[in-house]
Amino acid sequence: SVFDVRNIKKLPNVVIIYGYQDDPEYMYDAAIAHHADGIIYAGTGAGSVSVRSDAGIKKAEKAGIIVVRASRTGNGVVPLDKGQPGLVSDSLNPAKARVLLMTALTQTRNPELIQSYFSTY
Repeated sequence: SVFDVRNIKKLPNVVIIYGYQDDPEYMYDAAIAHHADGIIYAGTGAGSVSVRSDAGIKKAEKAGIIVVRASRTGNGVVPLDKGQPGLVSDSLNPAKARVLLMTALTQTRNPELIQSYFSTY
């Protein structure tokens, strides 16, 4: 596997932000302030984001944080959508997406390569 973490002493800091209608943007400010390496956005339905979360995700990405949208509905695929920010978890729920993003970040910070991991695993 490309994700050999046997010699890693500490995995990257990846947080999960639970999305909901009219959710506050300040949650992203906290992730930025605490130097998160990645954020999993646990959204509704197909991982779609609110207006405030859209702004927060873009702010986090500008700060160099990798953001992945996931669905908290229990099943289904989060599709790539040019109108939504961030990468997508494909069929992984937020908890599993967090583990994959943590391990991916031990190898790369390249968004295209990380997205390919989510499309593969």
